[in-house]
Amino acid sequence: MKQFPPFLVVLLAMASLSAQEPGSPKWNVEIPAPLVQELPAEPAPEPQPVAFSIEESRTTRMEVTESPEMPDLPPVQGTINVTVQKVADPNLPDPPPPLPALPPDDPAVQARLEELRETYRGTDLVFLSATTYDGRRTLLRIYPNGGTEKEVVAWSNVDFMHFTGQAGYRIKHPDGTVQDIGLLMGVGSVDTGRAQALREQHGGEYEAPEIPEMTDLAAGGPAFVVVDGNSDSPAMATLEQLHDLYRKEGVRMEADYRAREQARAERKAYLLANPPKPEDVTIQFWKRGTPAAPQTSQP
Repeated sequence: MKQFPPFLVVLLAMASLSAQEPGSPKWNVEIPAPLVQELPAEPAPEPQPVAFSIEESRTTRMEVTESPEMPDLPPVQGTINVTVQKVADPNLPDPPPPLPALPPDDPAVQARLEELRETYRGTDLVFLSATTYDGRRTLLRIYPNGGTEKEVVAWSNVDFMHFTGQAGYRIKHPDGTVQDIGLLMGVGSVDTGRAQALREQHGGEYEAPEIPEMTDLAAGGPAFVVVDGNSDSPAMATLEQLHDLYRKEGVRMEADYRAREQARAERKAYLLANPPKPEDVTIQFWKRGTPAAPQTSQP
């Protein structure tokens, strides 16, 4: 990997940032609307219980340990009843056949395909590693299409935990075409105070990362400083696009993130106050009758 000299790092960072004035972002990026608009659904009718005729039944007590709903909760443990029952054939109806496929010459299908040929450039994948320190600075490693030879490393003043709800974004090019970018992200956060306390507790010394000087997000908007990589890498464009996207959608992304964290905290508090117990298991089986052979018309 090519290492930038210090003076080139500063020049490249200044060039990247000066090209991204808050009022005139370099890239026209957005969060694409969902393919299917979510509408309130009619409540599904409760299924009618099946009246099984039990012929044989056997129950066994079993100690089980299940994974918790959240990784930082205790496991779900307890004793359950496992019941296996042989029942008479309830003569359940066969599932409906699958819907027929649309014919390839369907006008609507052809029109949609033609529209995509003219306006859609496809989807590219970007591999992104992001480590946020104290919610103020994030160390980014960007790998275009997973290739390490084009890696770019940069520091950002954006909390990339706010990107955890995003699977990608869309670029609108000047010629009217669009391109989707799928983000394969590994994102984590570090509390440097807690990390230092843990290291000292175990007799070690915490080595804080060297973070370059940059304007705070609230004062100057999204910004980054490149510290390693190739200046001609496609990851440079990705770096600019991510910050342009946050400049445009950051308020909504942060609000969504905080809503998810609030819901998670409330769910965790509920589970701690009401520890779940493993549920009993009942297995019912039967022998189906031989299906009638399909009738064929005689000539």
